[in-house]
Amino acid sequence: MPGHIDRVALWALACLLPCIALAQAPQWPTPQDIDRALKANPFPGAERIGSQPIPQPPRVNPQRGAIDIEAIARSKFQLPNAGAATGTPPVPLRIFITLDMPRASLQLLTDQASRAGAVLVLRGLKSQSMRQTVAMVGELIGERNVAWVIDPEAFTRFAVRQAPTFVLTLNDATGNDAEGSCGSGCVTPAGFASVAGDVSLDYALEAIMRRGPEAAPRAEPILRRLRGS
Repeated sequence: MPGHIDRVALWALACLLPCIALAQAPQWPTPQDIDRALKANPFPGAERIGSQPIPQPPRVNPQRGAIDIEAIARSKFQLPNAGAATGTPPVPLRIFITLDMPRASLQLLTDQASRAGAVLVLRGLKSQSMRQTVAMVGELIGERNVAWVIDPEAFTRFAVRQAPTFVLTLNDATGNDAEGSCGSGCVTPAGFASVAGDVSLDYALEAIMRRGPEAAPRAEPILRRLRGS
């Protein structure tokens, strides 16, 4: 009896194998299926292809109020409420800083710039964000009248390599009037004196006068304003 059952099982398996193979084999389209598909979706002719419009790339319109970083790099940018009015005489004293400097140093220089009438110069934006820059500047200035500008080219004109750097121009031709004739690739001729280091403004001015007595006519009035005398 077991032998008979084995023969029956083998016979049933032999019958099922062709069916399994047919079920797993891919069903290729027949010529008739291909003809029907071509008639339903014909290939476009040359005249149809030439008449189709070529899709244009999407046009992106700049948002209103967006900050043009390239424009800032081309020319200086005065921050809101900077306190420096147009048409005023060139400011002889600039303090080149970055907003990554220690907070205490920034507070001290902001207060001294307000009393001395100096301009604080930034190379660029804080974290590439005008919002962050204006917020931080506004927090530092408070109610004081301080001039702040973003002027990356000034860092080149006055050979500024670190912050803070204190730059005192020795004549008006080295100040604002010379900026239009000196591009980003040149350094202003020897018409200024500078001191670099994390020091106070009065210390920097005294160091400038010690190095060059010719700076005294410009530095002494600023020192008097700074010290309230």
